[in-house]
Amino acid sequence: MADTEEIFLRNTFELIDALEDVRNPLEAQTRIFDVIQQCGFRYFAITHLPQPSDRLGPSMLLSVWPKGWLAHYDRIGHYRFDPVARYCHRTLEPFAWSEIDYDPEIAPRARRVMDEAAEFGMASGFCVPIHDAYGFQAVASFAGERGDLPPKVRRGVHMLGLYAWGAAARTAKHRAPQPGRLLSPRERDVLCWAAMGRTHAEIATILGVSLETVTTHLKSARLKIGTRNTTQTVVEALRRREITL
Repeated sequence: MADTEEIFLRNTFELIDALEDVRNPLEAQTRIFDVIQQCGFRYFAITHLPQPSDRLGPSMLLSVWPKGWLAHYDRIGHYRFDPVARYCHRTLEPFAWSEIDYDPEIAPRARRVMDEAAEFGMASGFCVPIHDAYGFQAVASFAGERGDLPPKVRRGVHMLGLYAWGAAARTAKHRAPQPGRLLSPRERDVLCWAAMGRTHAEIATILGVSLETVTTHLKSARLKIGTRNTTQTVVEALRRREITL
């Protein structure tokens, strides 16, 4: 176990150094995912923390989550009752999900969030809250089915979460569309997320638009570029530098 911990910590520090030069959000996402798997996590998300009445999807910067979870989470309105999200607003310290103090009998909606997360393969997790002097709030959240982290690994994940947030915030700016292109700004947004493997429903949730709107933008992009399906459109848009990853 000690050797495994040392390997994870060494790789974490190497990643922290490497993230300073990463400008591509997909590369940042992939490299973070490769390292967190080494300490037993299967999923992660780096996101702003919206108001309780809002959806989480539009605030997401980087994520590798179970297929369909984000769309389900926002459709049901889980964010408002999520005990993990609530606790992020109350602490500056990193924490394991198991450390959250709530009564599932008194808060059945909170229990539902956690039960359904476990059904999606996220039975446990670890969060690194992000705050600044202006009250800005975000979180790097890592999840899987393993239990609590050893102290050294916990400190490593804490540090990784802080640097991963910095990389996510910085590389997210590179998704901003540039003027003078064939595609509209929203068409580029939709294609960027499609290029990252998001479903139509997930793209709709992330962008805060309807599924029909996403379909319309994809169809318009296909017509403008002259392709037959979304995959071809993404490839051609990348080739033409209409979008970048």
